[in-house]
Amino acid sequence: MTSFTVGAEPRFFALVPCAGTGTRAGTLGPKQYQPLAGRPLVAHTLSALARVPRLSATLVVLAPDDEQFEDDLPGLAGERLWLAKAGGASRAETVANGLNELRARGAQPQDWVLVHDAARCLLQPEWVDRLIDACQDDEIGGLLALPLADTLKSEQDGRVAATVDRAGKWAAQTPQMFRLGLLAPALAFAGEQVTDEASAVEALGHRPRLVRGDWENLKITFPPDFALAERLLASRGGPEIRATVPARDFATAQQFYQDLGFTREFAMGDLAGFRMGRAGFLLQRHEAPQAAHAQHLHLTVDDLDALWARIQQAGLAARYGVAVQAPQQRAWGRRDLDLLDPSGVRWTLSERMEVAE
Repeated sequence: MTSFTVGAEPRFFALVPCAGTGTRAGTLGPKQYQPLAGRPLVAHTLSALARVPRLSATLVVLAPDDEQFEDDLPGLAGERLWLAKAGGASRAETVANGLNELRARGAQPQDWVLVHDAARCLLQPEWVDRLIDACQDDEIGGLLALPLADTLKSEQDGRVAATVDRAGKWAAQTPQMFRLGLLAPALAFAGEQVTDEASAVEALGHRPRLVRGDWENLKITFPPDFALAERLLASRGGPEIRATVPARDFATAQQFYQDLGFTREFAMGDLAGFRMGRAGFLLQRHEAPQAAHAQHLHLTVDDLDALWARIQQAGLAARYGVAVQAPQQRAWGRRDLDLLDPSGVRWTLSERMEVAE
């Protein structure tokens, strides 16, 4: 088991390999620069990472001869976005060169590196937070992934050779999160043939943690993927209804919801906007206690256990003096938990119910 002597709190860095040509995408140039909803594809990826407060910086590793990034995304590099023209002949080499660049910029062996595909441009900040929450105290690290839902077939000569048991099988996604001091030697040991960082860590005999991702976290690989990504991005920007949640102590309520896992979009005067995935609400300063006690909101999430772990780790009940109920399996099939916010607003947090085949 790898161990690290930590003198200071470990930091979190994102590393985005962005040196590929994307030949399977059928584009004239590198797919990361193809327009998507009016912006280069990689701009959506970097925008999501920029909205993760715990990331100290994001390093984008470009091909040595790349001139397009700065032409298409001028002025984007800065204090929290670094560029390095150090891409290699393979993904593994590009990531390894990126780790060297992080070291040169002061990253230490105990610091965490979250490697994310440039082409997974539908990334949401809360998915990154979910991964960090699950892995920051883990000895190894882990990755976002989804349990396989489709029936699997093996093929021979264009025909089905067998049906493969899908039980216990997951589709790997990114980010994949490992300490710099573990990932660098793992890549050196595994060689250039590994297609993701977890495989390199597995080759050393470790077992990375699987953290549930999201089906929208798709990787743009083939031409039809662009149209699907366009539709999904458009759906995120459509009309929406938001509840207004009253807050007696406006500052405390804002911090409570951020600790719970919501991202604060804005705060102006007596109003603040919060979002988690496609769910959002408006928090408003309100002195009347009866306004809060009369409100009951429901939130459906993909992984209730992960959210419950976050609630426990943040110590919400003790820190804010609120009532929190552990997850329960209800007789009608739903699994949920109840909690009160600092103003007395009741929330029911439910796990999405999947229909069994």
